[in-house]
Amino acid sequence: MVRGSRRFVAVTAIAAAAIGTIAATAQAKGPEDDDDDEGTGSASGLVAPADPAKRSTWLTEKLAAAINPRLRARLSYVVVDLTTGQELATRDADKGMNIASNAKLLTSVAALRTLGAGFRWRTSVHATGKIDKDGTVAGDLYLRGRGDPMLTVQQLQHLAEEVAAAGIHAVDGRLVIDASYFDDKYEPPHFSEQPWEQAGFRAPVAALSVARGAVTVTVVAEAAGKARVTVSPECDYVKIVKDQVTSSREGASRLRIEAKTVRDRFEIEATGVIRDGRGSWDLRKRVDDPARLAGEVFRKALAEHGIRIKRGVASGTVPTGAKPIAAHDSQTLADVLRFMNKASDNTVAETVLKTIGAEAKKGAAPATWADGVAALVAELGKVGVSGFRSDNGSGLFASSEVSARQLVKLLGVAHKDFRIGPDLMASLPVGGVDGTLARRWKGRPAYGRVRAKTGTLEKVSSLSGYVAVEAARPIAFAIIANDVAPGQMPLVKAAADDMVDALVAYLSAR
Repeated sequence: MVRGSRRFVAVTAIAAAAIGTIAATAQAKGPEDDDDDEGTGSASGLVAPADPAKRSTWLTEKLAAAINPRLRARLSYVVVDLTTGQELATRDADKGMNIASNAKLLTSVAALRTLGAGFRWRTSVHATGKIDKDGTVAGDLYLRGRGDPMLTVQQLQHLAEEVAAAGIHAVDGRLVIDASYFDDKYEPPHFSEQPWEQAGFRAPVAALSVARGAVTVTVVAEAAGKARVTVSPECDYVKIVKDQVTSSREGASRLRIEAKTVRDRFEIEATGVIRDGRGSWDLRKRVDDPARLAGEVFRKALAEHGIRIKRGVASGTVPTGAKPIAAHDSQTLADVLRFMNKASDNTVAETVLKTIGAEAKKGAAPATWADGVAALVAELGKVGVSGFRSDNGSGLFASSEVSARQLVKLLGVAHKDFRIGPDLMASLPVGGVDGTLARRWKGRPAYGRVRAKTGTLEKVSSLSGYVAVEAARPIAFAIIANDVAPGQMPLVKAAADDMVDALVAYLSAR
């Protein structure tokens, strides 16, 4: 998941989770904050014994020693040499744990196995009724979504351009939104555990969605105590109803962005003060009806290309025999997983889960959350990963109960399957380089040698993935902490950093 963040002149950052009052000195965090802090471990000087007989004992001792005795948490870990299959170290390996965003590993492997790395989602436009010589559609125009989790405003604009290029200038009927690939239960399982949360990391999921189901409110300081508030995407469904933000040359930025649905419109209220000369703020807010947002954005794009919709926007399904007008195919699943895992994006993960369910049903009926979970569990059971609980695709909230051994087995299965392993590994953040691990292991042995998925909830920290010095000898590992005492999350992350450095030293021994 991406946090809310300040955007400076030299850096553009889209915030995906910012709520309530945001101060320049202390930014608000959601329940999952995967932008991990810079590592604080101290194991960078480790040297493992050259004698293989002593090396295993050394590793076991170093992993145990990495855990601060003051740490109060339930801790589980497993380390496996994928070349030999040998378990190098374990602690409470079979205990079911909340794995937070490590659940995205389950979603990724199930998706790659069932959908394939080259799978694409198609968004298409159809028309009913004749198109006369003046370019008027006698019936309705349909926009059908098939679950594209990365659909953008620009791509909808391009679809509108294609409709205009097909010679259509007006529609006597309606613009009908077909989101029937999924059912209309937009909120994934367990998301109701935090019903007040408006941030983009908890965005709803529909078969037709744009901008990952959220709008971005941007606040920019201007001269003479003024500030400018804008929202993207722009359309009739979204309206700024209160703009009372001022700018100041002193003090901290303190902004409050409220968003809610009033009748058939999504309304935004912006108040507070922004510090002049300290950049701008981008705040993402989840919308209640993502299909409606996408439909209104498309209607606006049609209007910009001179195409009038006479009877407004409605919901429905594309009838048999409707004429195809235009289509957009998404990025491949492999590319989508690369974004999903490196950014730890929850909305994309939930969309992928529901797509697994939809494809398992072969379009027989709209896919439900239960369909997605059932398909995931069944597919992973085929490779011997079973007996776990994973109620949604992202790992948010109290949705998972998975052991460290199950996670490592999953990583091993993926690594051995050339159809899956390379794409899964490429999707994972690289230690010290990118994604949610960009600020860890800087200048340390594990820099660039670990590819792993992070996971963070209020009392949960997880890190699972691969470590290698030579490509032919990778290690798979999972480190999970639950019930972390208040204020001790840095101790957990420092322990994980030191443990991974120890794994690198173990592999580097000569």
